[in-house]
Amino acid sequence: MHDVISITIDPVGRWLAGNSDHPGPAPSSVIDLQPEDIVFPVLHGGWGENGGLQRELHHRGIRYVGCDSAACEIGMSKRATARTAAQHGVRTIPTRIIRRHEYFADVGLVASALARAASFPLVVKPDSGGSSVGVYVVHNGREMRNALNAAFELDDVVLLQPLIVGAEVSVGVWSGADGVLRVSGASLLHLPSGVDAFSYEHKYAGAGGWLEIPAAICEPASTKLTDAALRTARAVGVVGLSRIDFFLVDDQPVLNEINTLPGLRRESHFPRLIAAAGTSYDDLLAGLVEQAMTRNER
Repeated sequence: MHDVISITIDPVGRWLAGNSDHPGPAPSSVIDLQPEDIVFPVLHGGWGENGGLQRELHHRGIRYVGCDSAACEIGMSKRATARTAAQHGVRTIPTRIIRRHEYFADVGLVASALARAASFPLVVKPDSGGSSVGVYVVHNGREMRNALNAAFELDDVVLLQPLIVGAEVSVGVWSGADGVLRVSGASLLHLPSGVDAFSYEHKYAGAGGWLEIPAAICEPASTKLTDAALRTARAVGVVGLSRIDFFLVDDQPVLNEINTLPGLRRESHFPRLIAAAGTSYDDLLAGLVEQAMTRNER
């Protein structure tokens, strides 16, 4: 059993201890944590997922659950993830990288050149971020220019990729107290009719689409998926937990992205994958904490 203390970071950067209804200021509680204390990060986006929090905890000698700052930094960047995984034999999506300063040097000229060279449909997405925010499927130059403008509001680097036609599957990769990485069975995403890609609205606003967990993935695709997931996780440096998303194209897994801090509510995607693999929600959390207790951050 563990004593749990909620720590909230408010919009102005203050760290507040207590429950979400009645937080209380705790200006030194993070600095003065005891050796037996463990931080369980459940922040999303930006500093919470890109390694900033993990780097701060490491600097203070505080043990924590999950991936270290280097793995989080790689995982937050789709291009860094793809580059790292490809070096370990994982198939990735062909990607064109567009940087803000290059694009806005002459929007009309760059957008026209990209459109002439393009084979539509394409996917436009920010390099960092998650929850499918800023991801657009485009079918012509006008749509691409609008999507690029929108994506650059979220990131300084935007990716152009071909629209992959294949099953969208995900697996959980996790480890318990023994530190051994395990791979769950897969989920299969079912999109609403006529939809090209899963959006934020599909995930969180009830716009349709559902996950089949566990999905019936036949051989040899299942074995190849497990191998690709382990290769990706080891290449990135996963510790504790991650969810890795792939496309299956002719039974070959093609890496889409990794999430090194997936949602951890009982009904979230990652815990459902792990539960389908035979590890309960409570046992998952307990194992993650037990593994964190073996870390040496001092």
